[in-house]
Amino acid sequence: MRAGLVLILCAVIGLLNAADDSSTLKNTQVKRSVDLSSSVVEIKNVITIENTSGGNVKSYTYVIEPSHAKNVAFIGAKLADSSDDKGVLKVTELSQDSTKGTTYKIDLSSDLAPGKQVTIEVVVALPNLLRPYPTEITQQEKQLVVFDGNVYYYSAYATQKQTTVVHLDSERVESYTQVKPTSKSDTTITYGPYENVKPLTQEELSVHAENNAAFLTIEQLDRLIEVSHWGNIAVEETMDVLHTGAKLVGSFSRFEYMRRQGGASSVKAFKMLLPPGSSGVYYRDEIGNISTSNLRVPPKAKKNDPVELELRPRFPLFGGWKTRYTIGYNLPVYQYLFNKGNQFVLKMKLVDHLMDDQYIENADIRIILPEHSTNIEFVAPYSVERKKNELHYTYLDTTGRPVVVINKKNAVDNHIQDFQIKYTYNKNVLISKPLLLVAAFFIVFLVVIFIVRVDFSITHSGEQVRKEKEN
Repeated sequence: MRAGLVLILCAVIGLLNAADDSSTLKNTQVKRSVDLSSSVVEIKNVITIENTSGGNVKSYTYVIEPSHAKNVAFIGAKLADSSDDKGVLKVTELSQDSTKGTTYKIDLSSDLAPGKQVTIEVVVALPNLLRPYPTEITQQEKQLVVFDGNVYYYSAYATQKQTTVVHLDSERVESYTQVKPTSKSDTTITYGPYENVKPLTQEELSVHAENNAAFLTIEQLDRLIEVSHWGNIAVEETMDVLHTGAKLVGSFSRFEYMRRQGGASSVKAFKMLLPPGSSGVYYRDEIGNISTSNLRVPPKAKKNDPVELELRPRFPLFGGWKTRYTIGYNLPVYQYLFNKGNQFVLKMKLVDHLMDDQYIENADIRIILPEHSTNIEFVAPYSVERKKNELHYTYLDTTGRPVVVINKKNAVDNHIQDFQIKYTYNKNVLISKPLLLVAAFFIVFLVVIFIVRVDFSITHSGEQVRKEKEN
């Protein structure tokens, strides 16, 4: 009950803050870029903000329009003129409203004085926003999708001038909303400039165009990372992949597929980027090992570059089709594990680049640490669900290895970021398993010696029988 009241109070405060901020700030210029060239819509807003109040302003309120609020997988902000992590701005969700949208607070890097301006860049990733239309196509047809959005920048503040550029996957456009001034050129549609737009203004934007990008969704990802202080980190990923584009109607003909090169929206291969130093790569599905893959290892001069792996499933994926496969590889421990004395830090990607423009509905990540690791602390790069630790037993384990269990939903390319696990591990424990192994062999030898030297026969020998008769 208390938790519900707290959430309601936070939502009310968020809406009140947004209402108050509308008179303290204004958007002097907004440049929007809406990328519809893949299955995940990415909207980038470059916003120039001006403080029109009499005091300093510490934050900016960003609003996601109601029709897009449920599709948000990632939102990030930074200073527009920054190219490193120093310019990244903190984004906090304030409230959710079915009529006004979801409100976020973006903390500015420094207080914005009256009359001053600052330019920020806000990026929003929106999976499952493009709708295939028609929903079913034949093997030879191209895929068409529909995007519904807003002509104007949806903001809690008045906007002095704004422009929106829509980027398409193809020049073929069936229809699109036209609000003067609007222009189309090749694979772009430009809306604006529009001037003096009021806060929370909406004008329906609809684009119906060709898009043959890979509409792939990883419904379930099971990622296992096993750390060994003997020099190796083993990674294994099992994923269920579904093609969420227009469904294939009718039967599939491989002959026609090879002869006419049809199935423009089908997926023939996945491009995966493995971490630098990856080795011992294997790729299999439920039937067994798959050899139709290409591994490109960077030269020694570029050893910090990722290892490219092109995977070809047993059959191309059409709309509505799915596959399940496992990929595994080894990493040198010295590149990702750092220590000072008995204090260790593991730094790796929480999710990796599994395919271009990836969308992961649900990811379960398990990090297996060495046995006897203590004081475990997990540092996430973004919001995740930390579950109860588990224990994993393998060869020569006695107490079990601690397993850090993480769950992440709705992950996209923007979530390919490093996590950290800090833990304490006594290096002297490393010698325990070799000693245990030596002790086990020693006991086996003693048992063998005992068995060889002791006579377990239940009959007397001939000499013993003769002596008994003489007596």
